[in-house]
Amino acid sequence: MRRPPYSGPSDERFQALRGVMEDEWTPGLADLLGSQPSDLPLIWGADFPLGPKTSDGADSYVLCEINVSSVFPIPDEAPDALAETLLKRLQAARRARAINA
Repeated sequence: MRRPPYSGPSDERFQALRGVMEDEWTPGLADLLGSQPSDLPLIWGADFPLGPKTSDGADSYVLCEINVSSVFPIPDEAPDALAETLLKRLQAARRARAINA
């Protein structure tokens, strides 16, 4: 079975979209939920169909779906990044428990 071509976090084609997702949409989602971005699931995905071209002719995207329940096809760089993020969350939780104990 052929694996779909997923791209990693440095793919230049998606840096503007990545910036909007990380700097606006994810914090906005967390705010709507009354939580912090670090409280969101570690593994999740979002689908972005192309939106209308911007006034300068660049692509735009429309957030269509956020999927948490069945996310797996990920770029090769993802496992290391997931492990690092999980470790940081666990260390932060341990520090918080120690402070509150």
